[in-house]
Amino acid sequence: MQLTRSYTADHKVLSDGSVAFECSHDEAEWPWLALPAQHPLVIQTQNFWTSVGATAALGTRDDSKWSALTWTDWALGELDAGQAARGVFALSGEDGELAFTTQLFDAQDRLIARIGGKGVVFRTRNFEKWREGSKTLAKQDAPAPTQFDYAPRELLGLTEREPPLIGPLAEGPDGLATKALVTKENGLMPGHPYFSGSGDHVNAPHLSELARQTVSLLCDGVAIQITRGEMDMHRYIELGTEISIAIEEQHNETTVLRVSQLERSCALLTMNCTKI
Repeated sequence: MQLTRSYTADHKVLSDGSVAFECSHDEAEWPWLALPAQHPLVIQTQNFWTSVGATAALGTRDDSKWSALTWTDWALGELDAGQAARGVFALSGEDGELAFTTQLFDAQDRLIARIGGKGVVFRTRNFEKWREGSKTLAKQDAPAPTQFDYAPRELLGLTEREPPLIGPLAEGPDGLATKALVTKENGLMPGHPYFSGSGDHVNAPHLSELARQTVSLLCDGVAIQITRGEMDMHRYIELGTEISIAIEEQHNETTVLRVSQLERSCALLTMNCTKI
């Protein structure tokens, strides 16, 4: 997947092999910068773009290959920190494992977040051909967007520009759950002002926002801040097909969500939050 732009600049490979970089403040180029620096969507979008710039600086990135993020976690630093001005990226995997950590700081050197990630590179697989079967099954099960019942905006902690992505909570045979529908219309620009991506599948920023909206719904729309998150992603999630979100655990400030599609488990999301 060839990328022609960069969110990061002035990369410097340090003596320990990590990469220091500066971050763009261009909101016209990166519209998600309109959101708070601590927003999960912002953090996961930065998780992608900072790794792109840093691995290019290290000479380890191959844009001719497709890659996938399979696990990520993050923890916020100072909650009043502003948008990222700089960061440090470091590879952390062993024995060929693709793993990395990123720290982001604002202009006053306040820590915004520490982010971890693990992934896989499809070095020998024809990615597009391999994905055809899953996409075909998903299309056969895709509802019309007008048939999906989204939860009330006021319960989801949205800005006035953002569309809802999840439905109301419902008590099912296995406990409390909800549904989500992310389409190319509501999950990518221009229909959504802040999401970007290949358009091939539901990506990590989408999942972090589905989790944030679900936690907001569970809190009856009371303003919340996700302070820590973990996402274990083990199957691609298709655009345009309903997503099931089961609330597997909820106690104190921790919520665990099981995400599935077409009756197949796709991800496990754990969110810690505080009411603000």
